[in-house]
Amino acid sequence: MIPLKLLVLGAQNTGKTALCVRFLTRRFIGEYDHKKEMIYRCTRVVDQESVDVEIMDVVWKESCAGSLEASIRWADGFLLLYSITQRRSFLEVTQLKALIDQTKQSLVVPTVLVANKADLELGREVTAEEGQRLAKDLRCAFRELSVAEAVLSVEAAVFQLIRLVMDHQRPLPDRRSYMLTVRHALTRKLTRSKTMQW
Repeated sequence: MIPLKLLVLGAQNTGKTALCVRFLTRRFIGEYDHKKEMIYRCTRVVDQESVDVEIMDVVWKESCAGSLEASIRWADGFLLLYSITQRRSFLEVTQLKALIDQTKQSLVVPTVLVANKADLELGREVTAEEGQRLAKDLRCAFRELSVAEAVLSVEAAVFQLIRLVMDHQRPLPDRRSYMLTVRHALTRKLTRSKTMQW
């Protein structure tokens, strides 16, 4: 069982809690009124590996950025949400990512930028191209979806983050031992071909 901790961040009314509940239960509930952080737990199978997932949903306000640092340190990966109908929520993403990078002090932090409420096209204030550009600038993966309408898109976004975290946590192969393995394989092959010739 691989334990993973994911943190969902974004401005108010971007659909963070709805996304968490949709992923866990496949049901959509539109209205939430919670004033404290919540941790959801579930087990999923990703690429034939059983993963024990904890997802923290925090209430974030610009005024209390300092209290977010403990939650950021706790997490292995991040879902950054904004609503395509709220440009302000889109602009806050950069600040959140800067806080994550500063707290984690790492060049690579597994992060997926999620543009929510794609079903509300008439109220769109942020284009998909702007989202893709921002994701590229912030070194994030990008998904535009509707939590309300597409459970499979929600699952795909969370699974993408889980895979990014798993890849990030896997140790890089030891270059020296890899080179020795290649050398032994080549030596065995050469020895075998010499024996065949004689």
